Amino acid sequence: MLGAVLGAALLAQQAAPCPVTLPSGIAVRGGFAPSPELPDFTIRNREASHVLVKLEPATGGEDHVYFIVSGGEMTIRGVPLGSYAVSVAVGGRFGPDCRTLATAAAIYRFDEPFVFTRIETHNPDGTRETRMAGHWIELGNTDLNEADADMISLAAFNG
Repeated sequence: MLGAVLGAALLAQQAAPCPVTLPSGIAVRGGFAPSPELPDFTIRNREASHVLVKLEPATGGEDHVYFIVSGGEMTIRGVPLGSYAVSVAVGGRFGPDCRTLATAAAIYRFDEPFVFTRIETHNPDGTRETRMAGHWIELGNTDLNEADADMISLAAFNG
């Protein structure tokens, strides 16, 4: 009897959602150190619910997931140079570890990678110019959505 009660209590604890209320713009997994030497990525959330935005480096390694409230906007300062697959989970709910997604209303990945670059030009007079190519997206606004995206699974988002 005690074993069954303990087992049920453990299952209930494992199924409980993340107890933490997240502030908008927080890195749930990973996260980049801000740097003025690297490009920025600005995200505006016009969805009716919060979103999770995931950046996966094309070269592998740690992914980076950010939480943005409905109507919120955030800028990730200093995205390391390179190519990233960008996925979005709309209205997601975290599992008990507060790092993996348990459910979501919709999960999609943009077809084209987001490439962050920095180009330095050395002028004949000894000065140099730096141009950085970051990105800006607006989620949930179909009138402005020019990027194609495909639905992906919960496992693909968590992977």
